[in-house]
Amino acid sequence: MSHRARKLMGTNVPDRWMVEIVYRSAATAVLVVEELEDLDEIVEQGPDWHTIERIVITLNRTAWEPRREEPG
Repeated sequence: MSHRARKLMGTNVPDRWMVEIVYRSAATAVLVVEELEDLDEIVEQGPDWHTIERIVITLNRTAWEPRREEPG
């Protein structure tokens, strides 16, 4: 769901993906995005993409455990 759609609906859902971009200079950018398709624009705006050492993408959701049934 886009930022605009969430704003119109009035929901407070966190963005879906957390992205960490590590550059050779040891600089690190950590950001959250809703859609991975937004990542290319972010990379193009930053320092030269040739200086990227790695990009780590993780799901940005809180961990939860399924409800356990009580025995008996």
